[in-house]
Amino acid sequence: MKKMICFVKKLKVPFLAILLFTGQICFAARVNPEVSIVTDMVPGKPVLYGLTKLTDALTAKKISFEKVGSLQEIHGKLVIVAGLSAGTGMAAHLLKTGGLPLPQVSEALTIWKTDWEKKPVWVINGFDDRGLMYGLLDVANRIGWSTNPKFPLSELKAITEKPDVSVRAISLYTMNRAYWESRFYDKVYWSRYLDILAKNRFNSVVVIFGYENGGFLAPCYPYFFNTEEFPEVKMVGITPQEQKRNLDALNNLIKMAHERGIKFSVGIWDHVYRGGVQSGGIAEMRYVPLKPVNGLVWGVNDSNLISYNKTALAKFVRLVPDLDGIQFRMHNESGLKKSEQDGFWSDVFKMMKQNAPNVQLDLRAKELPESVIQSAINTGIKFRITTKYWMEQLGMPWHPSQINPEKSERRHSYAELLSYPQIYKMHWRLWNGGTSRILLWGDPEYVKRFAESTHLYDGDGYEVNEPLATKMEAQPHDAKPFDLLNPPYRYYEYEFERYWHFFQVFGRIGYNPETSPEIWDREFEARFGKKAAQIIEKAIHQASWILPRIVASCYPYSGFPMTRGWAEKQRLGDLPTYAKNAGSDLRQFATFDEEAQLLIEGGETAKLLPSMNSKWFEQTSKELDDLIAHAVHVIGNTRNKEFNSTVTDLKILSNLALYHARRIPAAVSYNLFERTKDRISLDDAIGNERKAIEAWRQIVVVAGDVYTGDLMMGVRSAHLCGHWSDELTDLEKGLKDLEQLRAMLGTENPVKKSPRYHKADSPDNDEFFQITHSPVTSARSDKGIAVNIKVTASAGVKWVRLLYRNVNQENEYQALPMLNSGLKDNYQAIIPAGQIDSKWDMMYLIELMDKSGRGKIYPDLNRETPYRIVKLVR
Repeated sequence: MKKMICFVKKLKVPFLAILLFTGQICFAARVNPEVSIVTDMVPGKPVLYGLTKLTDALTAKKISFEKVGSLQEIHGKLVIVAGLSAGTGMAAHLLKTGGLPLPQVSEALTIWKTDWEKKPVWVINGFDDRGLMYGLLDVANRIGWSTNPKFPLSELKAITEKPDVSVRAISLYTMNRAYWESRFYDKVYWSRYLDILAKNRFNSVVVIFGYENGGFLAPCYPYFFNTEEFPEVKMVGITPQEQKRNLDALNNLIKMAHERGIKFSVGIWDHVYRGGVQSGGIAEMRYVPLKPVNGLVWGVNDSNLISYNKTALAKFVRLVPDLDGIQFRMHNESGLKKSEQDGFWSDVFKMMKQNAPNVQLDLRAKELPESVIQSAINTGIKFRITTKYWMEQLGMPWHPSQINPEKSERRHSYAELLSYPQIYKMHWRLWNGGTSRILLWGDPEYVKRFAESTHLYDGDGYEVNEPLATKMEAQPHDAKPFDLLNPPYRYYEYEFERYWHFFQVFGRIGYNPETSPEIWDREFEARFGKKAAQIIEKAIHQASWILPRIVASCYPYSGFPMTRGWAEKQRLGDLPTYAKNAGSDLRQFATFDEEAQLLIEGGETAKLLPSMNSKWFEQTSKELDDLIAHAVHVIGNTRNKEFNSTVTDLKILSNLALYHARRIPAAVSYNLFERTKDRISLDDAIGNERKAIEAWRQIVVVAGDVYTGDLMMGVRSAHLCGHWSDELTDLEKGLKDLEQLRAMLGTENPVKKSPRYHKADSPDNDEFFQITHSPVTSARSDKGIAVNIKVTASAGVKWVRLLYRNVNQENEYQALPMLNSGLKDNYQAIIPAGQIDSKWDMMYLIELMDKSGRGKIYPDLNRETPYRIVKLVR
């Protein structure tokens, strides 16, 4: 019989720490185990979590190990030393003697190799507990990659990393009580959910209470407790036992997050229920109930609104003592009247300063009064302002260069908030949940560009919505949550697990934009096999640009809200409506009507024309189809449920791109008809609409029985439920209306003959221009700013123009011609000092036109943020 020993006996740490580390008091191993693990004396909770994942990885590979307190105690052939970079631990000692640098910032880590008495030693250093946990999780992940049991550490790599984006948060909604509670009480669910966040280096989670919920959690406090001073305020039908269960579940969830190095915030978005937009489209809840309604809060009114919320909030932070942050919705959509806001927030800020001064407060920027910002500053609370990144949708990975509409009331994005001297931080919130709701999404390049853009105004990180964010929104609160995929296509236990690559790119790229692609390459290989993995990965990355492009270039402004727009499934109106859509970056993309006007009247624009945009969608669809066909071929008869489901999503996205590729010409032609009443343009519009509908019909075929027939993701009347087949019915009806209009017009000569739509040969005009430019990144605020560019064009340069403004979305762009600077092909413009307002930084872009009427904007939106930021030296 083999001799078994307990190797933790020599580790001088408290009994409880050992228990947390291993889940058991000792691990049975042969004498002289293969791996020895040396740790600091008393690891922090996130470190214990990381160590557990490390030992789990070894156990899964049947690798014996021991845990000891020093190198002098090791018996293994291979050694792992893990600890903080500072202090008296062995890892700190080795780092110091090895002379290796470690960035002195939170979450930094280094993994490196040395030796001890001729034994290979891998050292994992972290600047803090979270950084060390990330290092341990990286090593655990790589142990999982190993295929040779004799060399379990063969996949480890020396790395040094530090966070690029400081806060990488994900937010969850509680829009439907039944769906929320199906998750809230499931500890296994949260264990796996938080595991995927920690593994991918998300460091913050936000659970949002109250948001167009039909009154549920408006406000949230009675869901957890009653407030003794206000016995009239209660959640109707809830028992004290249920309240205790909810409070215990919340505190346990926070505990689980902290064990994984994740900060936990709640969003308190409703403070009183007053119907209207708060109803979330639930018809019977449009108005404030006149009597108590089961599941809703009763008793908050005009007279006790401020006093109740202040008292209940004070009790909330006392009963939830480990809470890290609160995100407040500030304006009328939270139930607060404009006249109430100053007094309400003044009292709340004072209470928070007194009772929870270390809790981070996020103040939502939409219609946030300047007086409330000043109140927060004067009170001295710990706060930042959280704003929308690209309305409430997943747009392109830059702050829109010109929003729609131009005047924002702090609604669309940052408006005029980025002023100096800087007295608050900005936190950027991407409302991807309005766009990418159910289909697979993830592209490292997109996230890399997005993450870089969140450094604007020294941004304090970003927050993204979880996949399926709006599931069951606007449905009855006792309705059974639907299953996303039908049983033959499910390959997961929990639906969020389907979106593993989404979590990878938003977490890992946010932490380190240069994260090695092998992190996801290996995962794709494990799921799809080596032959198909690269093809599927490339296809998902490419397909992930389709939805942002639709939102930026083809979208109606009425689709701004998450609770109204859904680019994955909505046809975006009948053709006459679609033809009026303007997109959501008016500076980069010309509208359908702009191209029609240019065709009729002549003229030129540097913006990306719809015809070129149509070509981009067409090419992307074709490239995706080729990738899908290749993947299906190489995987052969080894395809599994995940492959089938993934290919379904890719085919839906490919046909969605094809739909817009064909509908864009229909929209331009329809605008030509509207301007000239020429029936030929209407004929063109109808012909292209038929082709677009055929692409949509293919979406319906592909989705088939893979997805449930009723995707309840929001307000039914806003087309946020149902199936793609429902939209097809509406498209066919719209086509009949167009055909009837055409029949009514007969064959009479048009009032004005219209030019025809021209299909573009290329998705852009890059090939016609050669550009060299040294960006202006900083400048004095009291002097003019010279901008230079070298441009050549195969057809000759007709003109070059500089557009500039302050980094203030409420300002118009000013234009200056860029004239020859005296050097061949070099152009210059100088922004006058008198037009530089030092209250904001500056931004600029350059428009180009060649002598053949081909335009371009520099920088190129396909490669980088399509404008430059100039930080002013004040």
